[in-house]
Amino acid sequence: MKKLIPLLFAGALLATACEKYPDTSDLDNNYLVYTNYDDDTDFKKFTTFYVPDSVLIIDNNTDKPKYLYGTPASDIIIANYIKGMEDAGYVRTLDKESADLGLQISYIEDTYRFRYFNDYPWWYGYPWYWNCAYWGNWGGWYWPYNISYSYTTGSVLGELIDLTETPSTSKTLRVVWTSYITGLLNSNGSLNTTYVQNSIAQAFEQSVYLKK
Repeated sequence: MKKLIPLLFAGALLATACEKYPDTSDLDNNYLVYTNYDDDTDFKKFTTFYVPDSVLIIDNNTDKPKYLYGTPASDIIIANYIKGMEDAGYVRTLDKESADLGLQISYIEDTYRFRYFNDYPWWYGYPWYWNCAYWGNWGGWYWPYNISYSYTTGSVLGELIDLTETPSTSKTLRVVWTSYITGLLNSNGSLNTTYVQNSIAQAFEQSVYLKK
């Protein structure tokens, strides 16, 4: 099931909608938790996961990559994704080579891209988007499910990548789960830590298939 859930964190969770091809134009894009997954994946076969110690920043800068590292914002984002994975029954490993899953986290700081793809999300072609070589000697990666929606500045993107196959330049990695979270900025443009915690928790709560 592919889910789009608008969240009003000031009160209760008010609405839930399920669509095969989500359309955010009908939703309050200020508070949105979207998750999607590969329904052919048996998540119970995975045990360990690895997460980088920094968050990739997606913006209009094409000169060099930027990362959030060792900041309050990056620490809380990474910590809450780790908590979600551990609460779901997975074990974090610091050895990337032995991990079953790679957890890739990006922060959409500022971009004017607005594109729709049937097979690839708009950020796939973004300069400095985590290269498949970061995860090993792979030929690339792909999403075995459709993703079709627009971006919002100040959003967080989390993706789980299947690392269980032997790396090969002739093989492609599968992104088996995606979470896309908007509405995390407060009035002064900083990340609202309460929204970060609640929305990442919601992403895992609505992804019941991840539980081991």
